[in-house]
Amino acid sequence: MSEFWNLVGFEYKKILCKRSIQIALMLAVLLTAFTVIGTLLGSYYVDGKPYESNYDAMIKDRAYARALSGQSLDTELIMKTVNAYAQIPESEVYQSTQEYQNIARPYSPIYGTIRSVFNTASKRFNMEDFQVLTKAQAKDYYSARSEKLQQSIQQTQMGDKAKMQMLVLDEQVKTPLIFSYTDGFTRFFVMVNTLGLFSAFVMAVCIAPLFSGEYSSGADQLILSSKRGKNRLIYAKLFTGFSLAVIIGLVLLAFAFCLSLAVFGTEGGNAPLQLHLILSPYPLTMGQTALLLTIVSSFAYLMTAAITMLLSAKLKSSFGVIIWVSLLLIAPMLGSVSENNILLYNLYHLFPTQMTSLASVVAVIQYEFAGMVVGPYVFLPLFAIIVSVLLTPLAYQSFKNHQIG
Repeated sequence: MSEFWNLVGFEYKKILCKRSIQIALMLAVLLTAFTVIGTLLGSYYVDGKPYESNYDAMIKDRAYARALSGQSLDTELIMKTVNAYAQIPESEVYQSTQEYQNIARPYSPIYGTIRSVFNTASKRFNMEDFQVLTKAQAKDYYSARSEKLQQSIQQTQMGDKAKMQMLVLDEQVKTPLIFSYTDGFTRFFVMVNTLGLFSAFVMAVCIAPLFSGEYSSGADQLILSSKRGKNRLIYAKLFTGFSLAVIIGLVLLAFAFCLSLAVFGTEGGNAPLQLHLILSPYPLTMGQTALLLTIVSSFAYLMTAAITMLLSAKLKSSFGVIIWVSLLLIAPMLGSVSENNILLYNLYHLFPTQMTSLASVVAVIQYEFAGMVVGPYVFLPLFAIIVSVLLTPLAYQSFKNHQIG
């Protein structure tokens, strides 16, 4: 057994000692940090002049949101927000008025949370509409939310059982919602998909030479001519590929999560997901959602590693492996698939980078098989495991049966 771990250690050393790998890992860390804090750079402009830096705006809005935290998002709080926004005079850029800055802005987190319920397919519920929101509408806010969610679920092509499960889940969402400042968590949710692309690409760069590097260096002749050693070495390479992929992914995810909370605030772990996605039927907290995202992303990384190692065993060039994996990662991010075609929609969300998206993990559309209904945050990791299990023997056999030139 110690020989196996020695081989694993040797593979790790071969990978991590390369200057190109060290640069790629360093760039991944820097890009992750930039993705988290990039939104704080620059300023908000009015009439071509800087009005407020994004950092100052975050500090101010965070203080306002913290002041509202713990309050029930009920009729009284909604009407306080409406009355505050009703003070804003007509203006091309209402954010620049003193009335908005002094009276309405402290309630802007509430405005941002509730307005989407009143959007319709033909009209966006804008600030002028909000200014004349009646008390009756505010009182019926959660009824309007439930009605809109039920309507959107019934309009999908899901089966009756899946629709019913979504509606039952939504009944477990406790209302009225308790407002909380959650920007640390929501920042992590927003950038985790981009982070998934960084992580998967760096993994591909690290893992691509595992087998193909032996072809190009000629070491395959020594390895494959060894009767007893080659099997252990192949197992060690496969273990190295999977473990390195998970380590890179989890380290970058943990770094991004901790940096998001350090910069934007640690509050909101127990807040309901609906403060970020008001029409989500899942009775999850922000903290539970972050954990689910991390788990699903980890399995997406495993699947990416399996695909990369199969290509590495098949191709003679690491460069070719990186090109193919990059296409697999990037191409799905350039398009989208409508929910009206459930089969294509569900297949589309099985690509590795799509799995790391919050929209995929807590999607309303379920996976249905022979009367069974499986939620996306359960099905996505199961699919990644199955693909990894199927591809790993193929990678093993491809390298073992490689014909030495």
